[in-house]
Amino acid sequence: MEVKNKNNMRMILYILLLVVVFSIIFFIFKIEISNEKLEKNNVGFVDENTILPTPDRIIYKNINNEYIIINSGTSAYTKIYSELYNRITNTIEGKVYSEDEISQMQNQGSFIEFDYNSKSKNYVFMLEEKEIGIIKRFSDSGQVIQTSLTNKDKLIKKIDTVTKDISTKCDFVTEYNYNSENRLSKVETNLNLSQTKVTEVYQKVIEYNEDDYNSILTKLNFKANQEMPKIDFSKQSVVVTVSRYEIKEIKKNIGNIKYELGKFLDEYIVNIFIVSKVVNTNCIYFNTNTEELNVSEFSINNNKNGVEYYVQDGKYYANINNTKTEILSIETASDIAEEEAKKEKYQYQGWKSEFYSGKSENESTSGELILGLDDISRLAHWRAEWQNAEYEGKIMWKIRLFDKNDPLTSLYIYVDAINGEIIGAGDSSD
Repeated sequence: MEVKNKNNMRMILYILLLVVVFSIIFFIFKIEISNEKLEKNNVGFVDENTILPTPDRIIYKNINNEYIIINSGTSAYTKIYSELYNRITNTIEGKVYSEDEISQMQNQGSFIEFDYNSKSKNYVFMLEEKEIGIIKRFSDSGQVIQTSLTNKDKLIKKIDTVTKDISTKCDFVTEYNYNSENRLSKVETNLNLSQTKVTEVYQKVIEYNEDDYNSILTKLNFKANQEMPKIDFSKQSVVVTVSRYEIKEIKKNIGNIKYELGKFLDEYIVNIFIVSKVVNTNCIYFNTNTEELNVSEFSINNNKNGVEYYVQDGKYYANINNTKTEILSIETASDIAEEEAKKEKYQYQGWKSEFYSGKSENESTSGELILGLDDISRLAHWRAEWQNAEYEGKIMWKIRLFDKNDPLTSLYIYVDAINGEIIGAGDSSD
């Protein structure tokens, strides 16, 4: 009987031990499954809610210091994106590095950078840094969002394999920066420059057309103080900038070009910046502070006889014969024109005309600054019998006055922009 009880007790202990063991195994398995699901759910997420955005292009710097551009739509692009997407897990908000510090790291080792035109800030995948895996760029810095990349050696071999057939390999470091010795008094329309977000700064990016490049140099009368390099448009791009501001510094990285603008100038300077196609010329930024310059208004006049002017510290200026010259304000010219319009000789209609400017009605004044008579003035508005002085070579305000008694009748008074003299007048009516 005693032996039987011992056997029963032993059996119970065995059963309890098995229950404990299986319980431990079950809980370990459950934790592993939970972790695996968590890791799987986090793959490709660069923060809690954002999947790694597909870039406009991928830049790879290999161990030979060669920069390779991988464009979207290619098999290499798809494979590289997939490889890196699957290596993003458990992102953090890590250390922040300055733009210069990131550039230094990139100069020292190989990396992959996802470059975007507008969708997002760039992501940099460091392939040789020990404590940095992925950096998310900001405007002037970048933050570590992952401290390592899994299987870096295997990753590098795969990237080298998929990019081996891309023949164009670029140099990122080389750049050329030239300012023309000749300046411009105005921006001509035949230059086909685009107005940037900064008023009085114009640009044109030339990606491939060497004839276009040579043509614009001729139109700009560009003169450098040293020999210009021969450009390889398969690997380099040209940024032409015409600026009323001093260009103090130009900084580039893979994702953009930044212009540091300085003091306001009397004339336009012309700059040629030649960079590697590794640099994204779709993203160009300007840093300036117009408030410090006290420049409150610019006028851009693309007419043949049009003259550009600006307002600085409340005074109006124009560039006349390459000299910054103070002129009458458009408000003062409007007052002079309204006073002139009271004269009897301007009562040329069959009714009593009452001429007024926008200024007297608390509206914007209708007027433009011109040099001599433009074609519209000479052929459609100007009346020889109202001429008081020579108009050739004169900077004039052409002020339009409206008739209160007939909305289709207008009087144009031409006011010398320097001394306020009435040069002449014209009209239009239906």
